[in-house]
Amino acid sequence: STTALTSGTYYAAISDPATGCESNTRLSVSVNVTDPVTPTTSNASQTFCSGTTTTVASIQVNEANVIWFSTPTGGTPIASTTALASGTYYGAILDPATGCSSSVRLPIAVAIGNTINPTTNNASQTFCSTAVPTVANIQVNESGVTWFSSAAGGTAIPANTPLVSGLYYGNIVDPITGCESSTRLVVTVTVSNPSPTPTTTDTTQDFCTLNTPTIASIQVNEANVIWYSTATGGTAIPSTTALATGTYYGAVASTINCENPVRLAVAVTVNTPGTVTTPKTTQTFCLSALPTIASILVNEPNVVFYATATGGTPLAPNTALTAATYYAALLSNTTNGCESAGRLGITVNFENDALVQLTTNDDTPCVFKGVTYSIANGKSDYVWTITNGTILSGGGNADGTVTVSWSDIGPGRVEVSYINNCNENTTKFLNVNVATCSDITITNVVDNPTPNFGEHVTFTITVNNVGEGSFINTIVSEILPSGYDLVSFNTTGGTYDPATQLWTIPALASGQSLVLTIVAEVLPSGNYLNVAAIEISTPLDVDAANNSASASVEPICLTVYNEFTPNNDGANDLFRIDCIESYPNNELKVFNRYGALVYSKQHYENDWDGTANVSGVVNRGDMLPTGTYFYVITIGDGTVKKGWLSIMR
Repeated sequence: STTALTSGTYYAAISDPATGCESNTRLSVSVNVTDPVTPTTSNASQTFCSGTTTTVASIQVNEANVIWFSTPTGGTPIASTTALASGTYYGAILDPATGCSSSVRLPIAVAIGNTINPTTNNASQTFCSTAVPTVANIQVNESGVTWFSSAAGGTAIPANTPLVSGLYYGNIVDPITGCESSTRLVVTVTVSNPSPTPTTTDTTQDFCTLNTPTIASIQVNEANVIWYSTATGGTAIPSTTALATGTYYGAVASTINCENPVRLAVAVTVNTPGTVTTPKTTQTFCLSALPTIASILVNEPNVVFYATATGGTPLAPNTALTAATYYAALLSNTTNGCESAGRLGITVNFENDALVQLTTNDDTPCVFKGVTYSIANGKSDYVWTITNGTILSGGGNADGTVTVSWSDIGPGRVEVSYINNCNENTTKFLNVNVATCSDITITNVVDNPTPNFGEHVTFTITVNNVGEGSFINTIVSEILPSGYDLVSFNTTGGTYDPATQLWTIPALASGQSLVLTIVAEVLPSGNYLNVAAIEISTPLDVDAANNSASASVEPICLTVYNEFTPNNDGANDLFRIDCIESYPNNELKVFNRYGALVYSKQHYENDWDGTANVSGVVNRGDMLPTGTYFYVITIGDGTVKKGWLSIMR
């Protein structure tokens, strides 16, 4: 029963399993055995791409009616529409009449290759011609992309081919399976040329710090120019950056980073002008010289002048000067007008002798008083002429002042001539009326107005110049009356002649005082009124009422004899005081050397004989012992005389 069938006639009989007996008649069966041949192929290893629709029917064989299995034998045929997967498929030919399939199946190794479609972040890409872009510069997210000029077919463009504007189609081929992209990537390429190098009217540009220049201040003829600190490379400098002296390189900005590699070089100088200085901030000019702005003296070149301290328009150098203040600014150079921040004020005056007058510190001069006259114009070559006066100081060829002592009361004149800076001869004068305005006073003071006869008194005579001017040749009379005898004299100035009793003072300045001291003995009788008087002076004194002064004494006849001998010999027995009778209201008190009162009497009459009349140290009526005692005599007008007396026994 295991014998393989072959085509032919076969006879069948029934065998009894118990007895082993068979049928006498066998059944005749005609058998036809069909075995389709194994299919064939030209490629036992077939590759398919994932980007295409491949099924089991896609496997390539040379015969028709091939069915496929996943195993060499047995199994169930795979539907022809089943999608292919990598692996081995087994093919058999199916006989449609008998339903028989090849007993020996054809193995086919199937591989499914990758199909990758390239992608990009920018389907429209722009390139700069200066970068010399090639096909390899087209941006895609994958590697191994080749480019074509058509959406399908065609020949791949070499990677080093220079780019031109147009459409490029990208394709990826799997290097192992050869699978290509199912859809090529379309990229629109634009190759742009850079803007030309910018231009300028001045490749050497000056700026002023006063104007706070920035990068944007550089002058160019084109818009959208950006600047670098280097001729190539580097980073663009922000337009608000402050300018500094140096070279800047400009290119027209490009939104696609397509700048011209050749940049415009501009040399920049940022100027900081100094300050104008001058030897004289007040300058005097001659009208006859027709001075202009250019005549003003300053120490620096490139100076411009304005009529105002700020703002305004520069004055032309040939502008005629007027008496005014002009304001000078320093330019860094004459081309860019870069000025100093501050302006120097210079005051302009003109030589105008009509405005120059003689001035004085005293409009009403006094005789002999020093008065100063000035002509404040700073000239030289002066010639001073004084009438009725004497020059005390100044008045020389280079002196603009003169101090004059007027010689006499009445008219006087000060005159000065000079040559001014404009070489003009000018004479100025001032007429004056000299007044005396002098006052001399005299005082006379005695040191003891109530002396005793025979005592010395001192008269102090003081002469004072209380006026504004000086005096010369002053004579003062100091003639002692008959009640005195001259003892001595002394002066602080001048000469006193005791024979004529005249005091001569050669000069007495304003505010000065001189003193004459006369020492005289008081005589027992005579005239005691001493009169000192100013007899003459130059100039005459304006106030004669104070030109004499007197001093007088009232002599007191109280001569105390300070020793007596009360011994009853009839000689000098009593304490005697001359002239005591002239003072009936007197009082005498006598004290011992210990200060104890021993004698006291009112209305003393030269009658004390040395007897105590006060009890205490001694008894009343006792004779005082020999010794020294102290006396006090009070007279009725309040005058007190004190002294020591001696009692001798």
